[in-house]
Amino acid sequence: MTPVELRKKIVSEAVSWALDTLKLTQTEIGVALKADERTVRRWAAKEVSPKGHHREKLEKLDDLRHLLSEVFQTQAEANQWLYSRVPALYGRTPISQIRRGQIEEVIAALATIESGAFL
Repeated sequence: MTPVELRKKIVSEAVSWALDTLKLTQTEIGVALKADERTVRRWAAKEVSPKGHHREKLEKLDDLRHLLSEVFQTQAEANQWLYSRVPALYGRTPISQIRRGQIEEVIAALATIESGAFL
C-alpha cells in the first residue's frame, strides 16, 4: 500500500467513525472540519486525500477517536461523556463543540481526564 493509499484509508476510517460512532452527518463533519459535504463524501469513498488544514483537522479527529478509547472503557461511557455538559468546556457538551469545529478543546478536556484530573 502506498503512502497516499494509506492516508486515504486512515481518512476514510476517521470519517466512518464520525458517521457511525459520533452519529454526525456528512454536513456536520464538513462544518467541523471546515470542508464542504462533497469533499467529505470523497474522503469517505477514498477518492481523494486531504491537504493542508483539512489534513490537520482530520488528524485531530483521529486523535480524538484514539483518546476516547484510552480514557473510557466502553463506547457507552464515551457517549455518555460526549453528550454531557462538561465544566471545562464552559458547560457545553463535547459533541456540540465537535460539531462547531472545536475538536482541540475536546481533546484538551479529555487529556485532562486522562492525566487524572477531574472536570
